[in-house]
Parts: sequence; structure tokens; C-alpha cells
Amino acid sequence: MSEINFNSIFDGVSLALHAAFPASKVHGGNVKQGLSPGDFNVVLLSAGHTKEVGQRYKRTPVVDVIYYPAGGEVDCYDKADKLTQLLGSIKTPQGDTIHAASCEWQVDGDVLHVFLRYDHSIFIVQTHDLMETLHIEQEG
Repeated sequence: MSEINFNSIFDGVSLALHAAFPASKVHGGNVKQGLSPGDFNVVLLSAGHTKEVGQRYKRTPVVDVIYYPAGGEVDCYDKADKLTQLLGSIKTPQGDTIHAASCEWQVDGDVLHVFLRYDHSIFIVQTHDLMETLHIEQEG
């Protein structure tokens, strides 16, 4: 298993969208222009990083997949159903499979937001500076 990081999860979501919807454009982040009906925008909304036992840390990135519908709310409901199935498990570019811990969606102003949380654990190797060897000299 390779190292999973926030970028690999972001890339895994984007690659899944490209493969499932080849006619749609998949954007990443803040897009000022060029969005068309049927396009997606993938945004890493937030991420937690919590120490667990030893060298183990839990990460909880939340990805917002935004869909700009071509057919109003009905199109949003259809895409929400497809996206929850498609993005329930993603494959990173390194080949690791990550399962969504939660998936929620909402339609806000005729735009679909699908919120996915991809919890995973990582190990961070910690090095400790050891004390120098103490030499005791005794006289007598």
C-alpha cells in the first residue's frame, strides 16, 4: 500500500468522474469562468488530522463534488444517485482503494453538492533524539 495523501484522494475522485462522464468537464477548485451545464467541480472542503496510538494518525478529508445540471433538479437527483454509487469507493492514481465513510448530498440553487468523507489512517515515522552517552570518571 502506498502513502495516501489529500492530493491522491482528490485525484482519485477526479479520475472516477472523468471515466464515468467522459463528455463532462471536471474542474478543480475555484473556477471563475468556463463552467457549462453538465460540468463538475471537485473541491477539498476540509480535512482533519488527529493523532491516535503511537505513530498512527487518522485523516478525515471531506470532498465536495459540485454538479451543474443541464436539466434542473430532476437531473440533480439522477446524478446524486449515480455519484453516491460511483464515489462510494475510489481508486487513487497509486492503485489504492479508499471507501467513503459518509456521503451526503443536497441541491442548493439548482446546483448539486455531494459531500464525501474519506477517512483513512496513516503512519508517520517519528525519530527521537537520544541522549548522549554519559561517561563517569571516578577518582580514587
